[in-house]
Amino acid sequence: YPDIVIFCGDAKFEDNEFDTLTNPVIIMEILSDSTEAFDRGDKFAYYRAISTLKEYILISQKKIRVEQFILRDDNKWEYRSYEGTNLVLNMESIQCELPLSEIYLNVKFE
Repeated sequence: YPDIVIFCGDAKFEDNEFDTLTNPVIIMEILSDSTEAFDRGDKFAYYRAISTLKEYILISQKKIRVEQFILRDDNKWEYRSYEGTNLVLNMESIQCELPLSEIYLNVKFE
């Protein structure tokens, strides 16, 4: 399951368990050592098959870095990388901006 899901309109679920949303617009994953390769590879490939998905966002827990994949009209995924608390993540599909300083607020790195 994704760490964070954003959807627009009514939530649509796979079954009556209400634990698998089928119409996400944005999916976010918090990267960890044990899941990073899967999140970047097979999991992203699975998510790309979801017709409503417009953005896939990976958030590092090791350093200030957010990676964003945006589905464009030509069905190609545009890659953007953000590093630094002075930058702002622009989630175009929901017309929302989120400063990296807010994402990493009170986070202490080892």
